Amino acid sequence: MVRSLSNNVLALVPGTDRADEYIIFTAHWDHFGLNPSLDGDQIFNGAMDNATGIAGLIELAQAFLSLEERQSRSIVLMAVTAEEQGLLGSSYYATDPVYPLEKTVAAINMDALNILGPMHDISIVGYGNSELDDYLIEAASNQERVVNPESRPEAGSYYRSDHFPFAKVGVPALYANPGVDHKEHGPEWTKQWRDEYSANHYHQPSDEYDPNWDLSGAIDDLRLYFRVAYRLANETTFPNWNEGTEFKAIRDGMMGGR
Repeated sequence: MVRSLSNNVLALVPGTDRADEYIIFTAHWDHFGLNPSLDGDQIFNGAMDNATGIAGLIELAQAFLSLEERQSRSIVLMAVTAEEQGLLGSSYYATDPVYPLEKTVAAINMDALNILGPMHDISIVGYGNSELDDYLIEAASNQERVVNPESRPEAGSYYRSDHFPFAKVGVPALYANPGVDHKEHGPEWTKQWRDEYSANHYHQPSDEYDPNWDLSGAIDDLRLYFRVAYRLANETTFPNWNEGTEFKAIRDGMMGGR
C-alpha cells in the first residue's frame, strides 16, 4: 500500500463582535501531478481546475483584509487537498473541523472559475437545496444577472466537489458554476466551448494557462461570492437547508441548543 501525506491550508480573517462564528471559502489546490508514461507533456497543470479557484481565494482574502471596517464574523480561506482523489481534504476537515460546525455559518466552494468573460447568468449546483440560493440571487441581481439551476445535473457535480462533505455534516454549502449565456457570444457558443474543453482538456496536461483567457467573468463571480459572504458575515442569523432536503435534520440537530 502506498501512503502519502498532504495538507489543507487555512487562513483566517478575524471578525469583530462575532469572531467565533465562521464563513468558510474552499478551493482545492491539488491536481494529478505527473504521468511519466505520457509522450510529450507529462505535467497535469490544472490551470482552470483548480488554480483559478486558488487565485480566487487569494483575491477574496485581499478583499476582506482591505475593508475599512472589519466584518462581524470571521472569514476562513481554506485550500483543501486531494479533491481529485475523492474529496479527501474537505472530508477530513468536515469530520475533524478546526472551527466548530455549529459555529460555521456556511461554506462557499470555488472549483474552476469562469475564464470566458462576462455572463448574463450564473448556475447553482444543487439549486433549491438551501437558503444560500437567495443570497446569491440577491447579489446577482445587482449585476443584472439571473441565477439558474445547473445545466447538466446528470453529471452529478453536486457530489463531486468540496462543498459536499460540508453538506453531509449539515453545514449549508453553496457551489456555483459559471453561467451558460455569454454576454457577447450567447449560450450556443458557451456550450460548444465547454464541450470542447471537457472532451480535450479536462483532467489533461493541456489544462494550461492561456493569456487569451478573459478573466473579467471570474471577477464578476468573485464579487458575487464576496457580497454573499459579506452579508452572511454581518448578520446574526444562520442560514439553513430548505424543507425536504436530506441535510436539514442534521443542521437542525446541530443547532438545537442555540
